[in-house]
Amino acid sequence: MWVATLVAVIGLLSVGAITQFTGYRMGGSITIPVLAVYSLKNFVMLPVFVLSAAAAYVGLWILRRRTLIFGRDELIAAMVIGTAVPVVTLFFILQLGLEVGVVAFLGSILPGLAAYNYHRIKPEYRRNDLLASVGLFVTLTALGWVLVSNGYAREFGTLTPPVLFSSTADVAIYKGVVVPIDPESVILPREIVAGLFAGGLVLSERLRGRFGVRVGIIGAVLLAIYALASYWLVILYVLLLALSFGFIQLSNYLTLRYGRVLLGVTVAVAIFAAVSLTFVVPIERGLSAFFTAILAGVGAYNAHASAPFERRLVLPLQIVVFVPALIVARLFSAPQPRGFPQELTLPVLGIAAVLWVAALGIAYWYTVSPPSEEEVLSASVLSEGGET
Repeated sequence: MWVATLVAVIGLLSVGAITQFTGYRMGGSITIPVLAVYSLKNFVMLPVFVLSAAAAYVGLWILRRRTLIFGRDELIAAMVIGTAVPVVTLFFILQLGLEVGVVAFLGSILPGLAAYNYHRIKPEYRRNDLLASVGLFVTLTALGWVLVSNGYAREFGTLTPPVLFSSTADVAIYKGVVVPIDPESVILPREIVAGLFAGGLVLSERLRGRFGVRVGIIGAVLLAIYALASYWLVILYVLLLALSFGFIQLSNYLTLRYGRVLLGVTVAVAIFAAVSLTFVVPIERGLSAFFTAILAGVGAYNAHASAPFERRLVLPLQIVVFVPALIVARLFSAPQPRGFPQELTLPVLGIAAVLWVAALGIAYWYTVSPPSEEEVLSASVLSEGGET
């Protein structure tokens, strides 16, 4: 895990520095660092990412020319288009008997994120932005390639839960430096994972449209999947979320940094804290801990970016997505020894229902329903007595 952490932290800080001094978007704050780790983990991810990002860019360009799509809807459209290519590609790869792991499916959101960001910059800056992104990606990948070596494998390969030294990492297999530790077992069938992500995306966007709060696109769903593997991953998320939120509030107060720069630095801090906590808490799934840290950093930034009044709704609305995702995931998979819930008994389902209703009730309690278009029109001076 320490190699993936080092590559990601250097990448996140580099993206933040480049963004601060040049204004380049670099395909998003986390895209290039995470892509470098993905590509070392599964070599097939790089060509799939390039093809998917190109498809998402062209698709979004067509939508912008032919529709009135804008803002958040552009991001969602780009992610949907960008996800279609890797999911279909990875499906055919699996039919050939090759193993890519669930991590490849998680990476399918990156092409849409990159395409959206390249649409957001001025055309005259896109070439330089792309060149900077490629240069940083090559540098990070080369760094990871050098660190995954026989000498480091012998001395430090088992220091932290393995990610790029594991038997499922292409770079470790190619260089013959796999450490003798059992790989992470599959938690859920990939079809169920894809379905959960789609359902979580729809529910998260519905909640965001109703309450105006950033819930996260796949964070709560991914955490629900990880809960089946180990409750320590959920505890790790809560700890990192609190730590990241405290850091981001203090950093913003002391430095006045904001936006993508602050997001990247916060995620870097969360990842570094995660690898440190693996020495304290019994976490064996290095890749799961890595992505849990990313979720916590992004979640803390979403809470920070929300208005103070709406900020108190972030955690309840995440619970609204988390609980049904956990129940559905449990229906299709048995939890691992440290996972939960071990059994879907009536008391467990009852507690889940109470928790879900309470979280949704808190959200409604603290918000005011916006008036309908008919009510606005009837109260308007332009309504001519309420008649349309």
